Amino acid sequence: MPCFASTAIGAENRLYSPDLPALKAVGAAAAPADTNSARAILSRAGQPLSYGDLASLLKAVLLPSGAGVASIVCECSARLRRKLFGIAVITMAPVEIANTCLSDCLFCGWRRSNQIMKRLAIPDDLAMLQVEYLVGLGIHHIEFVSGDDIKAVRESLPRLIAQTRELFRRRGIDGIISFCTLALTERQYRDLKSAGADAMILWQETYDRCVFKQHIKGGPKASGIDDDWKQVRGGDGCRFRIESQERALRAGLDVALGSMLGLNPDICADFLAAVDHARYLAAHYDITPEHPMIIGMPIWNPITTQATDLRPARAPGMETIFPAIAGLYMLALPRRSVWIFPNCRVSMDQQIEAARVAGVFTSTEVKLGPGGYLPSILKNIRHGNSGTEALWRRAADLVKQAVESEEELARVLDEHEQFVHHYHTHEAYLRAMERAGLRLAARASLPATDD
Repeated sequence: MPCFASTAIGAENRLYSPDLPALKAVGAAAAPADTNSARAILSRAGQPLSYGDLASLLKAVLLPSGAGVASIVCECSARLRRKLFGIAVITMAPVEIANTCLSDCLFCGWRRSNQIMKRLAIPDDLAMLQVEYLVGLGIHHIEFVSGDDIKAVRESLPRLIAQTRELFRRRGIDGIISFCTLALTERQYRDLKSAGADAMILWQETYDRCVFKQHIKGGPKASGIDDDWKQVRGGDGCRFRIESQERALRAGLDVALGSMLGLNPDICADFLAAVDHARYLAAHYDITPEHPMIIGMPIWNPITTQATDLRPARAPGMETIFPAIAGLYMLALPRRSVWIFPNCRVSMDQQIEAARVAGVFTSTEVKLGPGGYLPSILKNIRHGNSGTEALWRRAADLVKQAVESEEELARVLDEHEQFVHHYHTHEAYLRAMERAGLRLAARASLPATDD
């Protein structure tokens, strides 16, 4: 199916860019589907739906009266998901290495101008202690995350990737290492690939240049960087970010993309642009079930420092329609090489339902503040009758205050998180998946569909 890319690969070395006016026009022309027209559209499910059909379904789902269409979308997508992926779910967990940031994104708790946010960078040994904890739970996809901190990405990230790759080798684990950072150049992506990384994860925030500039006021995200890690004077950060997946693919990495739904008031345009981007990459690069493309579903949540939260009180709510959005992504991109990624910015019930409907890839036991897994590690050590004194001292030094219990340490570390999210243990996710008829895959790669 043709996409709405406004530039072609190889044309003056310019990479994908969405034809946003065309996508907006499709959205504006589409009438919200009713239950009868939704069933007619979904009779073609299994083949990629047209942009007009996707817009009609999405506009219906977004309506207060859209529950009927949302239900039809979810059940159709669930049948397709079962056909393509069986009951398997692949899980990942992030390890935050720093919440320091040079960019000033008004929607984000980590923005440079947020003076209330407490800042923290994790030493390599404590980051690896958390990696070992997650691997011990059976999570074999580790994602390293940081704010737009050039020093952390340039210096700490390659070391942690290499150490995690060696950990996987020692334990005989066929694991995946990804990273979510600021957008990088092709050479920088190649260096991280050489260090042992498998994939990059990066959300566009919005494909609309005007909305991007409205919310992103300075720093590397606003301007992009060069091979020497310097911000580009007068650079186009929106375009630099859109093109990052192609630079990563050229460097030999797998990629993830997605738009932060709710940031752009025109939700339909950003949804269609993310689909368009994914279709373009699938048509021009070697996207396979062994090297999949992940479609993320970040939503605009409140930040943890409530006094500095600039999110409008009437920002669109995505919680109740989250599974239907996942289903629409599945119906737009129905192939085993594209993995929809529901996340923990919604309740566990909605996250698991979105996984049942569409998501073969998800996250469990997520702590999004640097050092967030240390309380659980301390608890495990204490239950094993081993000494915790040295690690307690390290943790107290890290947060620069005395902490008396694992619960208090968890509360302090959670204050370093970027957005409000929902936390549950890995075991709780396993039980919830089983109740939903899903099964956690033993590896970080796609099993046969009868799993």
